[in-house]
Amino acid sequence: MALNYPELADQWEEDKCFQSPSALHGWLTGFLAAGARLTTDNWLQEAADYLEIEAVTDGLRPLLVAFYADVVETLGAEDMDYQVLLPEDEEADVDEQVECLAQWSKGFLDGLGASGKITGRPEKDVMEVLQDLDAFSQAQVDDVNDPENVQLLNELAEHARVAALTVFYAYNKPQQSPAGATQKTLH
Repeated sequence: MALNYPELADQWEEDKCFQSPSALHGWLTGFLAAGARLTTDNWLQEAADYLEIEAVTDGLRPLLVAFYADVVETLGAEDMDYQVLLPEDEEADVDEQVECLAQWSKGFLDGLGASGKITGRPEKDVMEVLQDLDAFSQAQVDDVNDPENVQLLNELAEHARVAALTVFYAYNKPQQSPAGATQKTLH
């Protein structure tokens, strides 16, 4: 299931969720990228806590279950097709999209921390992308009329996508085969 931002945003509004779909997507991505996993019940509780809602409603539950499955599947997919969840051009202006990217980046760092999986100093390449995401969490559009905004947003979103995959591959080692040999994937 590809995540549908407008559908998610509508349900978020109906349930009075405090955080955006982008922020929760970032949180879950960071949590999973660190190598942590959640049961369905634990995920629903974590999502409710992060969204700052009392409980997950019947309307929100199937979306959150599919949300988790989508992020797990796309992060680990061989085609590396994982995408940062942002509203599309026809759904939001570039300044709103940049704000969602900032929320996604902050969410990613929050999820990474919440995982409790990263101890000590991360590897150099991981540390660099985490510093980039920290900077992205402060991103904003200075001039909404600047024609370069869309290109810059696309570049930042691609950088955030690669950053997420960098962290994921650093902390999610390939499965061992029964004989103990590591499975190798060719790209």
